[in-house]
Amino acid sequence: MRLLTLTVAALLLSIPIVTDAQERPNTTYQTNQFNTSTIFRKDVCERQRQYDSGEIAHLEDALKGLELRTISITSPYFYLNNETGALDEEYPSLTAVLMDELARLGQFTWRNTYATSPPAVIDGKGWTDLLKWSVDTYDVCIDWWPKSLGRMSKGINFPGSWYDASIILVGKKQTNKGSNFVMLSFGLPFTTSVWLLIIATITCSGLTYCALEKIDVKTGRGELQDKPIETIFLAGLAFTTQFDFNPRTHPARLFTISLSFWAMLVSATYTANLASFLVIRNTPKNPINDLETAVDSGMRLCIWRTTVVNEVLNTAYPSKKEDWILKEDEKEIFDGILRGECDFAATTVQSWETWKRDASIIGVCDLEWVGRVYRNMMAGFGTKTDSGSLCTSLIKDVLEIQLFKMRERGFIEQAWNDHYEKVGTIDCEKSLLSKDGEEDYVQMNVQHMGGIFVLHYLLSFIAIISALIYRRYGYELTRLYTCLRTQRVLRPNTAEDTGTLIELRASGDKEELPGVAMDDGLADMVRSMGEQIDAMNTMKEKLAGMVKDPP
Repeated sequence: MRLLTLTVAALLLSIPIVTDAQERPNTTYQTNQFNTSTIFRKDVCERQRQYDSGEIAHLEDALKGLELRTISITSPYFYLNNETGALDEEYPSLTAVLMDELARLGQFTWRNTYATSPPAVIDGKGWTDLLKWSVDTYDVCIDWWPKSLGRMSKGINFPGSWYDASIILVGKKQTNKGSNFVMLSFGLPFTTSVWLLIIATITCSGLTYCALEKIDVKTGRGELQDKPIETIFLAGLAFTTQFDFNPRTHPARLFTISLSFWAMLVSATYTANLASFLVIRNTPKNPINDLETAVDSGMRLCIWRTTVVNEVLNTAYPSKKEDWILKEDEKEIFDGILRGECDFAATTVQSWETWKRDASIIGVCDLEWVGRVYRNMMAGFGTKTDSGSLCTSLIKDVLEIQLFKMRERGFIEQAWNDHYEKVGTIDCEKSLLSKDGEEDYVQMNVQHMGGIFVLHYLLSFIAIISALIYRRYGYELTRLYTCLRTQRVLRPNTAEDTGTLIELRASGDKEELPGVAMDDGLADMVRSMGEQIDAMNTMKEKLAGMVKDPP
């Protein structure tokens, strides 16, 4: 028994264990491009028989437990880590994500048995030739292969689609610095949210001043406490830097300082941006609005050599095919436009959506999709049409069902969004600088302007609280202030000083008041008291005379 256990253990240890979860291509299934001496396709005819006989109830389960032998074309959608030569652990690439989901749904595997092929095609061969060799040699060719009549006639199947291969034109953006009449151009310096916030602030400011007058009628003119419309109107005038408030209390002065400071900053920002926004940079309608017009107008087109786009255009315009500027890779067709080699590039929708996010194309933000779609096409993986030899058509049917499920629940769309987020290195829509370094026009939003609004609201709140405190404790504060000021001004050092002051007031000698009483405010008060004493003495003398000598 022990001998049997040791034998089994030795056999298990002799089996090679892959420690990187088969992230690298399997060299067993690797062969040279267009080598036809070896076929790695799997015989699935038994699974086809089981499905036909009812042993497999559902077609989507026909590949359960199998290892599909696939080949992947290295591209922006399938790439290996330069250091490890394996799929990246964090993000294995778009087509790998799609294949992983297909394998999960169909309960088969592919990572243990995949090979790769370089994107370059041997001289004299085209992409259709590469696809034909791939599906003849492997179960599935993983890349975006547009479905075409010529390829279908060569016995190639297309299980569903996940790539929009519709043909479009890409060219340089055309801008015009002339200006057109735009009715609401005066509102462009601020976003809608900022304008709404300005209106709300003007309204709240007017109501705040009205409330301050209700709390204390001495705040201003004393007649606005019941006129909120007028105070809102005055706050609106303050926004235009016309200030008509007349504050007389400290809380009101604090509020009006805050309002005027807010109005100054907002108005200055608006005025500065308005100068730029009044001159609207228009993008005129491009006279070339479709591929047919571009070809008929003799425009130079950059096209990726031997691709389906090249094949479609050669078929549609055989007399023009000598005029195409053919490039060996897709990136070159966009660089060709920027270098002036060609006027437009003929490419696919999904290719443009991918490359326009690639900062390696210097000036890519100066390019745009021009006109409408020339021809709608979809693309996906490729398999071989085979119903009897190895029954590879069964693989196509199963993959098509699973891809349909993935599309229905939004998995493919989400996979594209994740791909753009992970591999995109530039976002032209958020770029603030144009090619010549001139800053684009940027509307001021709440993030830009929020600070001054917050400051104004804070100071307004403080003003209202101050007014309420003064209304509640104002009498006591006034008495305390008067006492402190009187003590500070008079400062009688001795009783003699006080007596001298009283004698001088009684005698009416206003010019001889001590220096200690010469504060302006107090001097006026003392003079007023002296005049009242003099008047009372005069009245007493007259009354005494009348009593002594009645009329």
